[in-house]
Amino acid sequence: MTVEAPPVKAATRDLTRVVAFAQIGLGLLVCSYGPYLAGIAVELDRPRGELVWLTMTFGAGLVLAAAAGPAVLRAGAGLVLRIACAVIAVGAVLMAATPQLAIAGTGAVLVGFGCAAIALATPDLLRGPGAAKHIAVLVGLSSAAGVCAPLMFGALESVGVPGRWALLSAVPVLLAAVVHRTVQGPPDDVPDGGRIPVGPAALAWSRIVLCVGIEFCFSIWSVARLVDTGVPLGTASLLGAGFGIGMAVGRLVGPRFVDRPWAVHAALALIAAGTVAVYLGQDPVSVTAGIAVASLGIAPLYPIMLGRLVGIPGLSGRHSASIGSLASGTAILSAPAALGWLDGQIGLREAFLLPIPLLVVLLVLSRRR
Repeated sequence: MTVEAPPVKAATRDLTRVVAFAQIGLGLLVCSYGPYLAGIAVELDRPRGELVWLTMTFGAGLVLAAAAGPAVLRAGAGLVLRIACAVIAVGAVLMAATPQLAIAGTGAVLVGFGCAAIALATPDLLRGPGAAKHIAVLVGLSSAAGVCAPLMFGALESVGVPGRWALLSAVPVLLAAVVHRTVQGPPDDVPDGGRIPVGPAALAWSRIVLCVGIEFCFSIWSVARLVDTGVPLGTASLLGAGFGIGMAVGRLVGPRFVDRPWAVHAALALIAAGTVAVYLGQDPVSVTAGIAVASLGIAPLYPIMLGRLVGIPGLSGRHSASIGSLASGTAILSAPAALGWLDGQIGLREAFLLPIPLLVVLLVLSRRR
């Protein structure tokens, strides 16, 4: 026992470290989508709705990763994670370098698909006892890093520099993951050829679609909602950090509460209150407060729902990773796009009520086993 323990502890530290690097890079880039969309629309003088596809490549990548997931992860989730970080680093440089859609769009595809691969590999690496808490901690680290993204965008815009250059902040940490040695997750105790428990898996998929859809409505459109209150883009980007701060606080504190029976209901209540405040708010202060309150509720939902997915008896790690990836991709492709369409039809203020029906459905599904 004394001979085995140190290598096991070292392997655990290595696993935590490389997943942390990847999650920090993912957090910085995904939390950049909102200010990036608002900024590039201004640079190109194009309607926001026409450019929302730049922020949807993550969702498209997740859907493709879901289909290819079981085959891809046979190469090893740790190796997939490192390759994904290299792809994202290249994409971030392309997005930062120019607003030209041919180049920026290519970069967005690389970033989206690479982030999708990280989202695919992470639950496979972290599955096992205490998965929900472990996921909450590392996803919380991602959210904490994401706080910096709108702050950097706002700071650059405030001095007349395009905020898109803030995307380069993710490159060093992504490269740290690339040069890290490949790690492995715990052994999968369910054979690949085993029967998938369809009912529980479908329920878990639905829950993740709803909670990620709500999250990305706020993540993508919060800065634009703040711009509509009359503040400059730089100021809106800085205020938009309230979403990232709430997410970081909620996910870093969340591991203490994710196993409590009331956790989901409390989270949904906070989101509802924040959503109503964003709708009713007429000034940037009240809208920012609503965004922050909603983010505190949004933060623990994904770790809770993903933890329930990977904990389904009889579901292999590769299949749970693919189902989680498909759920997140479906949400990211649909919910922010629907909110963007509503922006063009009825205005962004009214469109921000979209999370309410999603919350109601999630409340009903969260009560089912």
